Amino acid sequence: MNQEAYRSIDVDVFKEILENELFNSDESKNVDVLKLVKRISTVEIKLQGLNLDIKKESSRIKFKQYGFRVKADFNIETKSDVFENETIIKLIPQTVYELEDVIKKLPVPYCDNGKKLKMLMGDSFERLKIKSKNILRNSANDDQIVHYAKKNIQVAQRNCYDARMFLVKIQKTGNRDAIFLVFMANVFMINVHAYLLKMFSSYYDDTKNEKDKQKAELYDIIDLNVIMEPEIEYKRRNEKKEVEYDFVFPKFKWNLQVNQLLTMIYDLQHEKDGDSHPILEADPKDIQEALNRMFVDRKGKQLNKLTIKTCLSESRSDKRAQGNKRIDVKKYFDL
Repeated sequence: MNQEAYRSIDVDVFKEILENELFNSDESKNVDVLKLVKRISTVEIKLQGLNLDIKKESSRIKFKQYGFRVKADFNIETKSDVFENETIIKLIPQTVYELEDVIKKLPVPYCDNGKKLKMLMGDSFERLKIKSKNILRNSANDDQIVHYAKKNIQVAQRNCYDARMFLVKIQKTGNRDAIFLVFMANVFMINVHAYLLKMFSSYYDDTKNEKDKQKAELYDIIDLNVIMEPEIEYKRRNEKKEVEYDFVFPKFKWNLQVNQLLTMIYDLQHEKDGDSHPILEADPKDIQEALNRMFVDRKGKQLNKLTIKTCLSESRSDKRAQGNKRIDVKKYFDL
């Protein structure tokens, strides 16, 4: 994989993500996200010769070309191929990059695999951004940028099509969890495609396949009869919950800022114990419902459901308490 950066097809990784075990319920129980990142983002650089100064050769590697922010984010392993007279340097990721963008229309993952898929695709998206910015900053000329943009945008467009076809296939199984995961992947790939179109708009223009068109094509193939719960089942389940909730929930008055309480709950959901289990583990909808019914603010008003949902959303860190106003939950646990 020792080639000039502008010749690489960096969006292939998103097609590879569609083919991993996250979409197979029998194999996904013990999937570790970092292991998946290592599998799909490890880089092999082949150099001619066997008796090379590895330290010297490693120092020459332009790691941003391969999607790494800093050297500390990867380990180096080497091996020799005596038949090809080559030394292979492997760059192995040691960090899962957290998604920095807010992906519009991306549903909040409600299951473990959904959270893992979001982390995996978010990591790949962040690495793609590093690579594409490297192309813009370090290419020798505009022709190289055009070459990279055209190839990667075309492959990203193909990925969107393949993801839609995968959704058509999965919908036939009636498995709502699997459908949810593939829908998430579709939304992610549309945003990857839109990102590349915007990033390289000065070098490659493709107005035929903009984001709105991709979204329309995705929504056209969604089978609502498969993914929506029958109305009568929904009413029965929720009527039952209403009775149970009305019976068991007392009222507690919270005299600090509401987002301090919600931030504390969010932190308890995301901090892990020694066995990697969340300190507070429950269905997100149940937590939201309990907070709404159990707590009132300093004025005695019931907490707003939308406020609760927004503050507990992973993508809305701007709504959570910051700095000294954040209640430090770690000091109460041996973490």
